[in-house]
Parts: sequence; C-alpha cells; structure tokens
Amino acid sequence: MSGGNKSAEPRAQNSMRRSDAIWVLSACALVLVAMAALVKSGMLASGVAPDTAGYFAAAASDDLWSAPRHPLYGYLAGLFGASAADAGYVPLAQAMLHVVASLGLFAGARAAGIGRAGSFSLFAAALVSQSALLQVPLLLPESPAVSCLMLGFAATLAAARSASRLRLWLVPAMIAVGAAYLLRPAFLPAPVFLAALYAAFGLRQNRPRTLARAIILFAALIAPFVVQSGIRLRAAGDFNIVSFGGFQMSAMAGFMLTPEMVDRFPERTRATARAVLSAREAAEAAGTIVRTPLNSSGQRSFVSAALGYFDIYARGYDDFLHGVIDKQQQPDESWVAFNRRMMAFSLDAVMISPPRWAAWIAGATARLTGHMIVTNAIMLLALGALAAGLLFALMRRAGRISACDGLGGVLLVTGAWIGATAPLTVLTTFPAHRYIDTAAALLPAVPIALTIAIIRGLRTQAVRDR
Repeated sequence: MSGGNKSAEPRAQNSMRRSDAIWVLSACALVLVAMAALVKSGMLASGVAPDTAGYFAAAASDDLWSAPRHPLYGYLAGLFGASAADAGYVPLAQAMLHVVASLGLFAGARAAGIGRAGSFSLFAAALVSQSALLQVPLLLPESPAVSCLMLGFAATLAAARSASRLRLWLVPAMIAVGAAYLLRPAFLPAPVFLAALYAAFGLRQNRPRTLARAIILFAALIAPFVVQSGIRLRAAGDFNIVSFGGFQMSAMAGFMLTPEMVDRFPERTRATARAVLSAREAAEAAGTIVRTPLNSSGQRSFVSAALGYFDIYARGYDDFLHGVIDKQQQPDESWVAFNRRMMAFSLDAVMISPPRWAAWIAGATARLTGHMIVTNAIMLLALGALAAGLLFALMRRAGRISACDGLGGVLLVTGAWIGATAPLTVLTTFPAHRYIDTAAALLPAVPIALTIAIIRGLRTQAVRDR
C-alpha cells in the first residue's frame, strides 16, 4: 500500500511539471506574437520625450549629484548607443528586458504557490500592459524601472516559497528593486509593500518568524536608497535619490495658495509663498494656466474644484511647474538649494491647510482609479472578455463555476503593485497618464484570471454533458 503511494507521488509531480511546461510554452508563444505585433505596427520605433535630455545631462555632468535627474539611466542608455536625440538600440533592449521580467513574474508567482491560471494572468497582464506598449519605445527610464520592479516582485515571490528561500533571493530582490526606484524615485514605497507581500504569503502558510523575515527583506530592499542617499548627502548636502521632489510638489502647493494662506506661512517660507502666488495670478491673468473656476455659490473654491474637477489642475500642472515655478529659482541659487526651498514651502502649505491637501488627494485618487479602468485598453479588453464569458455561461445555463486558480495570490500581487507605484503620484503631484498606466499594469490580471476560471468551468461541464 505504501509503495503504491510513493510511486503515485512522483507521477503526480511529473504531470504537474509537464502541465507547467505547457503553460510556460504558451506564455513564450504569446511573447513571440506580441513582439511580432509590436514590430509590425511600428510601436518599437524610438521616441524621444521632453524629459529625455535631462537624464543625459545628469550623466554627463561633472557634478553628478546636483542635477535634477539621476544619472543612472543616462549611463545605461549610453551603453546601447543612445543620446539625447537618438534612441539607438535602447527600445530593443527595453523590450527584451520587459519580456524577461514578465516571464520572471510568471515563474515567481508559480514558485510562491499561485496556480497556473493566476500566474499566467499576471504574466499576460504584465506582458501586454498599456504601460509597456506605450513606454517601451520611449527613451525614458519608465520602462526599465517597471521591468526591474517586476523582477523584484518575482524574486520576492520566489523567496516566499519557503523560509530557506529568502537567503537565496534576498540579494537579487535588493538589486532589482533598488534599480527600479533609482530609475524612478516614485517607486520608493516598493520596499514597504514587497515586505508586506512576503509577509502575507508567509502568514497564509502559517510559517513561523514570517514577520521577522519580512523586516529583514524590507531592510535589504531599502539599503540601496540609504547608501545612495548617504553618498549624495556627503557630495551635495541632500539626503535623497535626487533633488526633484520639492520642485515637483510645489505646483500642487501653488494651486492651493490664497492671500489669506500666505499670511499664515512661517517667516522662512512666507516670501516664497508670496512670490509663487503672485506669479500664479499673473499667469492666470495672461491665460497660460487655468484659474480655479467658480463653484455653485459663485466662489473660487480649491476644495470644490479638486474634488469635482481635478482634471483642471492636472492639465495645467506642467505649465505651472515648468512655465512659472521654475522661474522662481534665484540666479545664485543652486538646484539643490532651490529644490530644498520648494520642499519647505510645499510642506508648510500642506501643514497650514490639511483640508486642501486632503481634497487634492481625494481628487487625484479619483482620477487615478477611474483612468486605471476606463482609459486602460487592456483592462477594458479583459473586462469585455469576462463579461462575454459570464454571458455565455448564463446562456449555457452553466452550473457551479470552478474556483479561480490562485485568485487570492493575484489580488495580493496586484494590490502590492498598486501600492508600490501609485501613492507618491497622488500625495505629492498629479497622476499623469504614464503614471496611471504603470500603476494599472497588473490590474487586468484579475478579470483575466476570472475569465480563465469561467472557461475551465464551461469545459468541465461540456465534458460531463457528453
């Protein structure tokens, strides 16, 4: 009796490996089809964005740590023959890295115990995400940062397989996640959410010392930030990945300003607040940025506009930032000092009027959430497939649909991804479309997984009906 059980176990494992191989081969076939479609459509043609020059300027600067942009992307892109005006082989390299990262996410999900359907759903969502389709061809750090973060997720999921795996995957996770937020500082929340993801998988398995290991993982993932920021503190007197956050946040604070608020600023930032308000009012009078509209009571209410008409501020944000606020830098003021002054001004504005900041967060979150669905072509296709599957199941009078394979794991991974990529875009600036696409990259995995469950249920019922 016991001998029969022992022989059955290897057969089951071999069958499982063969089944996994089929899924992986199917995934690779989808990769090839997607790559062929990209080449055929010309979407892999290079593109230079307005921000591109800043990354190459930082890489070429004699003072690396005082530039507004981080030099890493400029260095890496230069290795593939790119310059500020020519993308070289960078789009191809970014496409290859994205494919590898998508496959890595599939492998990591399987290693963590997520079912084949759930793992494939994450892979498919990652591979053909709107973020990838739009960002891979561009000479910007968004695409490689997303790919590195996916590899960080893959390594974290692989580490979650068992207690002993953390030691093996700790350094790869640290390198991948560190590269991701050095390329895109907005990904800095990733260590928190990846540690939480690791803890969630460990607690689901009732594994001892899970929280202690999650803290170790967090410490490793945040280490590149601490080391690099320490180097910048010594070189430029600023502890951060790059001196840009204060400048980026200042347009949000500038939109919040009123004459009454300016009088409440502390002495250290009152002159800055007065200058920003004056420059904003002049730009509004000239028509270069949109003025806060009247509400139903005939008053110009920032709170009302931020909650109900946030796109007014979203469309004018870059014009305000790069056409008005950047002119506030003094001739003898370094960029690091200017960014620090804008950060102090922005934080004071938030502290003076928390309700206005809360309204901004609510409006930005509404924009983020809505656009993650209604302007996300991949999400709409996945939802359409799900709706069609449900309708077909109703028409066939299908009975009980089989449980979705790994839906819980898909939800955990998707939630951690959104947490790693979205918060800073609503807390300190506005969610531009490329940031929204990045945050929504894995969201279609949920309807894809549900659709697969319906298809499998219908197939099972068809077999029973024969």
